[in-house]
Amino acid sequence: MNKIFLGVATALAVTSIIGADRRVSAAGSFSFTVVPFDFDPFKTHLVEAEWEDGIGCPTNARVTADGTNFTQYMDAACQPGDPADKRNFGLLLVKTGPTANFAAAGATLRGVKGISLTELGYDIRKPATFADLRGSHCGAGAPRFNVTTNDNVTHFVGCASPPPLQTGTGTGWIRLRWTAAELLVAFPPITPADVVKSISIIFDEGQDTPGDQFGAAILDNIDVNGTLVGRGPEKAEEKDRDEGEGEDKDHRHFSSHSSASRPESSDISFQDPSEGVRVQMVNGARGVSYSGACVTSVGDALLNEEPGYTVTFAACDLSALSTPLAPKIGSYTITVVGPSGIAYQKSEALTSGYVTLHPQ
Repeated sequence: MNKIFLGVATALAVTSIIGADRRVSAAGSFSFTVVPFDFDPFKTHLVEAEWEDGIGCPTNARVTADGTNFTQYMDAACQPGDPADKRNFGLLLVKTGPTANFAAAGATLRGVKGISLTELGYDIRKPATFADLRGSHCGAGAPRFNVTTNDNVTHFVGCASPPPLQTGTGTGWIRLRWTAAELLVAFPPITPADVVKSISIIFDEGQDTPGDQFGAAILDNIDVNGTLVGRGPEKAEEKDRDEGEGEDKDHRHFSSHSSASRPESSDISFQDPSEGVRVQMVNGARGVSYSGACVTSVGDALLNEEPGYTVTFAACDLSALSTPLAPKIGSYTITVVGPSGIAYQKSEALTSGYVTLHPQ
C-alpha cells in the first residue's frame, strides 16, 4: 500500500461523493454507481481506470468455434451477476511502474452515503484463490476499499487484508466478500454502528510489488450490502440504446446495438451459416428510425469481409404480443445492397434471444 497516497486518495474520494444521495430501488434496496477516476496530478501517464466491455466475468455469454454452432458460456464464480450488464463489462485498474509514484487508479462509489455496511466485495479475474500469484494483483493494499465514515475516519479493506471470504470459484475468476465479521477486523474496524460518508476503490500498487509484480487488476460485480454493480454509469447514447440478439429457426444469428442520439455508436453483426453469409456494419449507422415496435438502422457494411455494401437492418420487439400458448420474442429483416443491387435479403421471426427498444 502506498502510504503517501492514502490521504490524497481519501480526500479525492470524499470530495467527489459529498452530496450524493442514497437512492432506493423499487425492491427497497439502495442503488449505486461505480465511477472510475485516474489520480495523476503530475501527469506521469502511468495509471488508468475504466470500465471496458468484454473483459468482465461472463454470466450469460455465447461462444462459437465455427461461427455456426453457439453455446452459452458463463463463469461459475460470478453467479449471479449484475443483471444490467449486457456486454460483459469489467473494471480495469492499472498502475505501471513503481508503487512510490504519486499516482493511482480508482473508482468512486456514488450513492452509498448514509448507509451502514454489512458486506463489501467484488469478483476478481484470478484463478484458484486470492493468494494465488497468477492473474490480477491482489495485495494487502490494492485493490482496496477506502471507507470513510461520518466521524471522518477512513477504514481500509484490502484485497488480501483482512482476509476475504471466497464465495465463488470459476474459470479464471473468484468471488471475494467481506461480511460483518471480516469488516470488524478491517483497519480500523468497521462496525454496524458506523455510517458511511464515502467509499472508493483504490489501486496504487505498481509493478515492483513483491510476488506477482503485475500492477493491474480486473474487477466485476462490485458488491455493497448485496447490491451488485457490474458496469459503469449510463452514457448519453445508452439512454436510447436499443439492443437485440438472437437466432431464427435456421440458426441465423444476429447481434445489434443502435442509438438514435448517437448513430455512430450503432453496430450490426449478422451470420447465415447455411448460405455462408457474414454481414458487419462499419463506421456506425447513417441513421436510426422507429416505426411501432421496430427500429431500423442503415449504414455501410462488409459482406464476407468485402467492403462496398450497404445494410438496412430492422429489429422488432414482439414480446407485448406474446401469450403462453403463442410465445413471441421478436423478428428481424435484413437487406444488403452492393454495386450489382440486392446481394442478400432475409426476414424471419426469432426462436431465441431478445429485442429491447428505448426510443426517445
